[in-house]
Amino acid sequence: MIKFSYIKNDTLFFVLSHPAGKQEFDNNIENIKSALKFHMPKECADTPFKDIKAFVTHTPLKKESPIKKVEMYYPERATGNFSVDIQDEKLNSLVKSIQEIIKAKK
Repeated sequence: MIKFSYIKNDTLFFVLSHPAGKQEFDNNIENIKSALKFHMPKECADTPFKDIKAFVTHTPLKKESPIKKVEMYYPERATGNFSVDIQDEKLNSLVKSIQEIIKAKK
């Protein structure tokens, strides 16, 4: 749940992505401070900090990956061999034209 961290004005800030993570972090902040007193990472030796704070950001992460459009083609399985028994002339001609398209593609 930790997005990133940074040091500013002698304070180590942790940016979290969920309020539950911040609550858990706040419960353990004293344990983190005492652990860092005993073993400070080499990267932080020249930038000491006196306090640790955390906050939640609701900014969504920007994803760099483009959306890939995948076009799928399936072979026509219909043969067009069906009877058209529709009384309405417009609907009957529409279904017959669809039937002819299917027969032409098969």
